[in-house]
Amino acid sequence: MAITDGLAIGCGDLQATGGIKRVLIREWNSTDTAGDFNDQITLGGAGAHTVTSIMDSGGTDSTWGVFENKIETPALVVSGTTEKNVSTYECSVSFNLPKMDLIKTNRLQEFTGKCLMVLAEDTNSDWFVLGISNTLTGSDGNLDPATGGDTGTRQQTFAKLGTIEGGSGAAFSDENGLTVTLTCTQFELPRLYVNTTATPVGNQTPTIAATGLTATVY
Repeated sequence: MAITDGLAIGCGDLQATGGIKRVLIREWNSTDTAGDFNDQITLGGAGAHTVTSIMDSGGTDSTWGVFENKIETPALVVSGTTEKNVSTYECSVSFNLPKMDLIKTNRLQEFTGKCLMVLAEDTNSDWFVLGISNTLTGSDGNLDPATGGDTGTRQQTFAKLGTIEGGSGAAFSDENGLTVTLTCTQFELPRLYVNTTATPVGNQTPTIAATGLTATVY
């Protein structure tokens, strides 16, 4: 990608807040006999580092689990390195679930051994995508296998469960809960999801600023 312009820092940039509001998680769809991933994913056009659509293999809205978390505990971390002219980006998102219980442990157990994609909404209402990355050469903008475009994604860049830490604590004042970290290695920085029509999330007041997604509050 050519460098076409510089960057200015505005007043709004200086007032941006830190933190992640919530995390959406789904499993890559691999229902065919070859075990290939069949999700239909469309990247932004030239010069747009975005994902504009995430659909199931049949072209229907993709289904996600919405994981709310304890305030001021989740974080998105990106660390990029270049070696022998190859750049990779280690990405992780972590979030805290207060109070261990059966529902939470059941949900987290479902992550084990799964190939995941993640949407993380920050406190500035930007949506960052983890587990979906273009190829090392980055040539294909349409990742829909029905049109032969799945060569544009490196499936090894999916997100996966990194760690689960926490417990009941010992003293009454100790924290009771679990901190979950999902990780992935990508060939590019996390893209932004930019499909911006609001869709209600279950019976919650907040909305998901994205179409093509069906969200379930876990």
